[in-house]
Amino acid sequence: MIRTELDLQPIMPFTRTTAARLAAAAGKYESRLTLECEGLVLNMKSMLGLLSQAKLPGGRATLVADGADEAAATHAVLAAVNAAR
Repeated sequence: MIRTELDLQPIMPFTRTTAARLAAAAGKYESRLTLECEGLVLNMKSMLGLLSQAKLPGGRATLVADGADEAAATHAVLAAVNAAR
């Protein structure tokens, strides 16, 4: 399991385009990918799940990747987040 702290404030709230890009990047991997913040757990592979949160408290969240390709999945999602800034 890989846990990575993220500052998402620059890209919050998620737009349809941003949510679609993040979900598409996450969806290419077998690993379970979630964003976690203060007890809230969002499935990174779900565009609707990402759009359901207008704003994460403080814009900070933890990306959690768990599975066989977790390192590659983490790298891809981080690249998608950086591209959205």
